[in-house]
Amino acid sequence: MGGIAGIIQFDGKEIRTAEVNKITGLLAHRGGLTATNIENGLLMTFGGSVENTPDRQILSVADADVFSSVFPESPFSSNYALKGPAGFDEPNADFALALWDTAAQTLYCARDILGVKPLYYVHQPDRFFAFASEIKALNALHEVRVIPNMHKVREYLTWHVTNLTYSAETFYEQIYSVLPGHYLKVSSKQTEEIPFWQPDFKRFHQLGGIEEYASSFREIFTGAVTSRISNRQHVGSHLSGGLDSSSVACVAQSALIQQGKPALNTFKIDTGKPLAEEERFVQDVVSQWHTNHHRVTPLDDVLGSIVKINTIFDRPEQFIMPSSFHLSISNELERMGCDLILTGHGGDNVAINGFDYLDELMQAGDLNAFKTACEQSYDHNTKHPFTRGKSRKAGYDKYMLSLLTPEIRSSYRKEPLFSFLSKMRGYKQGLNISDKAIVKYIFNKIAHKSAAPAVLTDAMTREFKQQTQPRKQRTTYALVKSVMENQGIALEGVLNHTNVICNEQANHIGAYYGHQYAFPFYDKNVIELCLATPLDVSFYNGRGRGLIRHGLRGIIPASVGTRNSKANFIEYGLHAAQQLYHAAWPQLASPSHKIWEIVDREVFSKIVSVVFNEGIHGKHKPRYIWQLSRIIYLAIWLDAIEKPHQNNI
Repeated sequence: MGGIAGIIQFDGKEIRTAEVNKITGLLAHRGGLTATNIENGLLMTFGGSVENTPDRQILSVADADVFSSVFPESPFSSNYALKGPAGFDEPNADFALALWDTAAQTLYCARDILGVKPLYYVHQPDRFFAFASEIKALNALHEVRVIPNMHKVREYLTWHVTNLTYSAETFYEQIYSVLPGHYLKVSSKQTEEIPFWQPDFKRFHQLGGIEEYASSFREIFTGAVTSRISNRQHVGSHLSGGLDSSSVACVAQSALIQQGKPALNTFKIDTGKPLAEEERFVQDVVSQWHTNHHRVTPLDDVLGSIVKINTIFDRPEQFIMPSSFHLSISNELERMGCDLILTGHGGDNVAINGFDYLDELMQAGDLNAFKTACEQSYDHNTKHPFTRGKSRKAGYDKYMLSLLTPEIRSSYRKEPLFSFLSKMRGYKQGLNISDKAIVKYIFNKIAHKSAAPAVLTDAMTREFKQQTQPRKQRTTYALVKSVMENQGIALEGVLNHTNVICNEQANHIGAYYGHQYAFPFYDKNVIELCLATPLDVSFYNGRGRGLIRHGLRGIIPASVGTRNSKANFIEYGLHAAQQLYHAAWPQLASPSHKIWEIVDREVFSKIVSVVFNEGIHGKHKPRYIWQLSRIIYLAIWLDAIEKPHQNNI
């Protein structure tokens, strides 16, 4: 836990004691207060200490966890004194930082590369600048008007088919978030956002083959987990039975045993839904490592959970699964006195499956290698491996066509008909796909499309969309683009809106319940190694996720290391959405509710009918479950911000 806040009065006015008291009251759950004065301002840290250089020309406060055995006593102030803002890239750390340079009369705010630590700010030119770890502390200031940001609402209610870049805008007008991997340079008249993260992928270029990459992953990942549990006595870890959570839990328990500390507490959420069940893999981890294992169930009160998280997080629910799913573990952690909870969040975005290797081969025109790789992938990632005879051929053809579908669509749209048909003949001959399989595949695609409900991008009214036309925002896009252009590495799978928002929400929940979330897969060294790993290494002869499967052999159970399935939470997501609708509808039913100024009520009714229609298969419903849930989350939040903000949640 921890947090920071501060105010600078550029107009020279005295900082109101009442303002400071409001901030300290709202952030008291993050730790004891330590503060220091700067010119016309105040820096505050909760649960931390003030850093300064010997001459006190540089002062800083940080909510930081530094993952290095060797670092200076004041890592941020010292690094800044030596290298300026470039020094923010030096520590391997999760951090939110505010640093005052007395000589330059400049304030810097900075944030770790994936936004594990949140940091928000408000700036009124020539008047004041304020920052805090939680938005509620800024909304409580006398000169801040709480105004919903309807452009953010539009973004929130729009279904995006690709990763959305993280933007500085929040759900409140005039309140912004510091971008991950960036620092904010603050003056009386303006703020300037500048990226400081310079990923060092070249240090791994000397590695060769799966053995060397996997060995490096094992060493670096073990260090990432170990550094996060040092100085902790009661450690918890999510354990779903999946590859990511199992990797974290196994490495953590191994480290705790070596350190002679109490056993790891592992937590599995039991949804009671068959498709989400992974108990066999969980038990294999528990049996091998003898963790103290706990099964918890989602909270029954889904609506109450959403109301609570909206208050804790200051904005509509953002988790993919509803808060009743996550708060159940937080309640158990609080009861047991655990001060740290490890999670495998982000693992599949960082230590990727490498299946883009197939696209790489396709783009290179190497059909023989593509065919071999497809056979390997099919063998390891389908329920029934290749068998002899017709079943083997039929399975191969169907799988191959499913992989070719994006390329076929792209070629059909972009190329002349003759060129397209010629390419298709080449695929058919080079990959040995039968005519019968092609006809059957096309027929099934048409039938599947006719059985699915109409595609829905959003449920907003035409008037609302006209009033909230997209506007230019400050985002992480420039950083992502720069790394791709200069180093050929794609960051968007890791540094995106969904991942950062989940990090922020976990931080808020942990601070409220008295424990800290830790993300070993978001360790700076782990990220840079994994993103530098060649696709064929991650592909691992069709198994996928080669760094984990090969690198952690002997640490994770063999059953987990070789599993090729993932839990499916559609059943639980559908159940939770239906439960939430029944609980929330009495509040939304009135035609005068503010939500109907944003959402088309007729379209909303269609969404509800799809979600509750038992004749529509669950695989066709995720987009509708998502829309229904977000509309209700938003309605609850709109109700909440109209009420006076409570000082103690």
